[in-house]
Amino acid sequence: MELDPRKQKLLHAVVDVYVRRAEPVGSEWLAENENLGVRSATIRNELAAMTEMGYLRQPHTSAGRIPSDFGYRYYVDHLMTWARLSPADASALKGIGRLTDVDLEELLRQTCRALTSLTRLTSIAVPPVVGAPRVRQIHLAQMAATQLLVVMVMESGRILHRMVDVPQALKPADVGPLARALEESFRARPADPGTPRGEVPAELLSLQGAFRALESAIDRAVGSGGEELFLEGASHFLEQPEFRVVDKVEPIIRLLEQRVTLYEAMRTLLAGQRMTVVIGGENPYAAMQECSLIAARYGVVGRLSGWIGVLGPTRMRYEHAMPTVSLAATALSRALARLSGE
Repeated sequence: MELDPRKQKLLHAVVDVYVRRAEPVGSEWLAENENLGVRSATIRNELAAMTEMGYLRQPHTSAGRIPSDFGYRYYVDHLMTWARLSPADASALKGIGRLTDVDLEELLRQTCRALTSLTRLTSIAVPPVVGAPRVRQIHLAQMAATQLLVVMVMESGRILHRMVDVPQALKPADVGPLARALEESFRARPADPGTPRGEVPAELLSLQGAFRALESAIDRAVGSGGEELFLEGASHFLEQPEFRVVDKVEPIIRLLEQRVTLYEAMRTLLAGQRMTVVIGGENPYAAMQECSLIAARYGVVGRLSGWIGVLGPTRMRYEHAMPTVSLAATALSRALARLSGE
């Protein structure tokens, strides 16, 4: 049911007060402190009506009200105005977009650290992918006669390292031709164990065993990277009053530790959207139903796409977190364009 202007004003006040104080909000407190222009009895009746409509909850019979997930959703969609970030906060994020001397992993770590610092929420970043990932450069360093360090620079700017054992002894002069042939092979096709491989170059037939071993290792390394994500500030959940009860915080911490599960959860929730806010019970994952997720897409249009966002209690400052996440995504897109040579 739609809310009339008075109920909208009251819902806005209840959300604002509850986010600040983390305590149920009563009619007398609102009448005395929020300058709503109506008496306590009127506020009490309106709060009762909004509770029946599903916008508010009453934790205990004699307690005040708190917003329901439905109430938060109405607030985010219809009542909230994005806060204007302070010059210092905006500058901290915009500076990320000007970085040129870091690889993708460090870029995502720095962005997550900045986002957590500004919101006091847990930040999450998913590296960019589009279709099967592609390798831009391959470097080999010989560690022993049958062991090589493989450094893969992805099209996204991400850098992967793997130690690979090969089935034949190599001479130092073999390393350069192998690297060039592998780079040419992977530029012509995405890294994917299911993709048919080309012929071994004629000049490397004597090194066929090493070439195929390196090729397989690169396929596995690049393919396994799709479930990686970056986290910062998981301990902030412990600072929130609603998560000081062990049985509430334990499922969240366990989910954050199971990064593959969290990656799959985010991929499902964020598919096809530029920015999303998932509130409490809207989340299909039980461990996240006490939380809200705010995330935005970043990337190079038409080529690369990843996600950056924050996870925290439903009682969060949406009006501040949403523009902060949006600006972080914009800064990452700019930095990624630089890393990709655009």
